[in-house]
Amino acid sequence: MENLIKLVPVFQKKIWGGDRLKTEFGYQIPSEKTGECWAISALPQGDCIISNGQFKGQHLSQVYSAHRELFGNDPHEKFPLLVKIIDAHDDLSVQVHPDDDYAFMHENQPGKTEAWIILGIEKNTRVQLGHHAVSRNELRDLVLQGKWSKLLGYRPLQLGEVIYVPTGTVHALCRGTLLLEIQQSSDVTYRLYDYDRVDEHGKHRELHIDKALDVINVPYTAEPLRAMKPELDRNDVFTLIESRYFNIYQCSIRGKYVHPNKEGFYYLLSVIAGEGKINGVSVCKGEHLIATSLSKTIQFAGNMTVIAVHS
Repeated sequence: MENLIKLVPVFQKKIWGGDRLKTEFGYQIPSEKTGECWAISALPQGDCIISNGQFKGQHLSQVYSAHRELFGNDPHEKFPLLVKIIDAHDDLSVQVHPDDDYAFMHENQPGKTEAWIILGIEKNTRVQLGHHAVSRNELRDLVLQGKWSKLLGYRPLQLGEVIYVPTGTVHALCRGTLLLEIQQSSDVTYRLYDYDRVDEHGKHRELHIDKALDVINVPYTAEPLRAMKPELDRNDVFTLIESRYFNIYQCSIRGKYVHPNKEGFYYLLSVIAGEGKINGVSVCKGEHLIATSLSKTIQFAGNMTVIAVHS
């Protein structure tokens, strides 16, 4: 059985996408408006193919379903996490994601808590997080009247920030942002505002005002500020986020490092800088893998930064 699974990313064209997935990571993207790399995904609309070992050519969803022992006998019926790299060449819509209860009731899939690791910004890049309404009535009034400047909160974005986005949080990535996103395996997004723009066919994208108003948290409570740890000249593993849905770690590898896996976790691994080997398999920036729960240790070697995630 495999202890390390390599995955082939799936790319998604978006109205707000660009070409930084090619220029920054060397991916062969399908369009100059490629907004998302679904790097570790088992959703039907972006089910990654395995590129190595005995499961080569199979989809991640197939292997998860048939070989749950590789995933610590995870009780989730479907693969629970999704890892993306996002290139926001233009502003994304102002949106919100529902929690599990609401999403299963209305969409027959999980909710969408997510986290962002900011890998690239441009001059004056900002982020939209939260809102200024103090009651649900005020929220509804400001939304229905289109008073977006009064409602929405923006702030400057910093390179290396780590931003936790619980369900119910109004948010929007803004132009110039390149990031790694870790989220629940869900594609439920309720658009609140999309700047009245149209797609290549001259059509406005669908909004979901009523559902968005149902799930937005009021009042907004900001999450604590978090950031990646500055790179060191020695091995270091730093906890970025611990949450109900996922734990995220920054692994700075400088030489050799062995991580004992006594708990029998399976880890989602994304190489965001440098190159080296993981369990003897050569990896480089832009590659994504799963160290299965059969890995008693995870052996790193090289000069690289890896984001590791377990549920």
